[in-house]
Amino acid sequence: CNRKVLRMITCLDIENTFSKKDSTPYSGSNQLVSVGYKTSIGNENYLCFYHSEKKPTPNNFSLLQSVLHSTTLLVGHNIKYDLQWLLHCGFTYDGQVWDTMGIEYLLARGMNREISLDASCKRRAVQQKKTGLINNWEVGPDEMSWTILEEYGKQDVDSTYDLAMVQAELLDIDLKEWATQ
Repeated sequence: CNRKVLRMITCLDIENTFSKKDSTPYSGSNQLVSVGYKTSIGNENYLCFYHSEKKPTPNNFSLLQSVLHSTTLLVGHNIKYDLQWLLHCGFTYDGQVWDTMGIEYLLARGMNREISLDASCKRRAVQQKKTGLINNWEVGPDEMSWTILEEYGKQDVDSTYDLAMVQAELLDIDLKEWATQ
C-alpha cells in the first residue's frame, strides 16, 4: 500500500488542573482540561477534555491523535511539559520537537533574560498571549468560563507558533523543510 503520509508542523498548548503543590499528570487529582493546536497546513482546533461547564469535544482523543500522527515537528513553549501530559494520557508521538522556551534560553547566550512566553513574544515583536484574561481568576482552568479559556488558549497557540517562526528565521532554519526530514 503506497499511502501518502502528511508531514506538518503542529504547535500545541495544553491546560490542566493543578494543586498548589503539583501540576504534573502524575498527581491522581489532576486532569487534562483542554488542548489547542495549529498546524502548518492551516488546521486549528481547541479541544475540551474536562471542564465544569462544557462537555468534552466529541472524538477529542482520536482527533488529536490523528494530528499527532501526521506531525513531524511538535512546537510548544516548554513543550516537555505538554508532551509529558499527552504521553501520560495515552497519546503517542515520536517526532521532533521545537521548544520555544529552550530556544529563547539559547538565544539569550548567557544573559539573564525572562524567557516566559509573554516576555519572549514582546522581545521578538510577535502577537502576545492574553494573560490579562486570566490574571485575576481565583479558579483553575476547569472552572473558569469556557469562552475565556478558549480565547486565552487559542492565543497562546498563535503566539507560540509565531514565536517559533521568528526564532527559526533568527537561526536561519527553514522549519517547514526541517519538519519533512
